[in-house]
Amino acid sequence: MYSSKTAAIMKKQPFYKQWAAGLLSLLALLFAGTACGTTSSISGGLNDESYIVVASSGAYVGKKVFVLVDDVSAVGIVAIRPDAVTRHAKRITITPGRHTVIVRDAEGHTLFSKEIFISSRAAKTITVQ
Repeated sequence: MYSSKTAAIMKKQPFYKQWAAGLLSLLALLFAGTACGTTSSISGGLNDESYIVVASSGAYVGKKVFVLVDDVSAVGIVAIRPDAVTRHAKRITITPGRHTVIVRDAEGHTLFSKEIFISSRAAKTITVQ
């Protein structure tokens, strides 16, 4: 019925079927192993912080004042002229959000007392007289 050559090929077919099934299984495992969990999130870049700069247009230019944020700790900083407020001015770093800020001079007189809101990566200039 079949020639000897065709019979030999038909005998080898089960081997090829096993090989093809093994190859497909290997590819399925490879795909399943690499398809899940290949994404990763990277967070970086800008920090979540805000800044306060103290300026004075009057007698406090060049003098040290004390800034109290949320009644936690007082930070001493030298008041600068309003036209000298730049990105490189001396500033106090705080977290963004709503804060109560009190500025006092060396004798303890309150120069500024207010609740302020500062956005992330923003600088708020407080001008004292």
